[in-house]
Amino acid sequence: MILLALQLCFALLTLAVLLGLVRLVRGPTVLDRILAFDLIATSLVGMIALLSVKWRTPLYLELVLIFSLLGFVGTVAFVFHLHQTLPARPPDPEDAPAGTVSPGPPAP
Repeated sequence: MILLALQLCFALLTLAVLLGLVRLVRGPTVLDRILAFDLIATSLVGMIALLSVKWRTPLYLELVLIFSLLGFVGTVAFVFHLHQTLPARPPDPEDAPAGTVSPGPPAP
């Protein structure tokens, strides 16, 4: 029974990786590609954990930590790079905190 559950989970994680690769290639935005990269990294971590359970060894759990860290740092690096390269947009008056008065048109 456990072997069937492991195979099903491994097949679903493989499907998630393939769908993530499709989204990584097709885009259309950089944010879609960042999320696809994060999905692939998380799915690979799950696959490593499943292999560790299947082979009944805790040795691969260190790889889980390494891949988790690499996936997180890679996602943060992509977002930081995106934040540095995109132009800043002007503040939206609707985003102002309650009680503040937004400057109106200049007085004549």
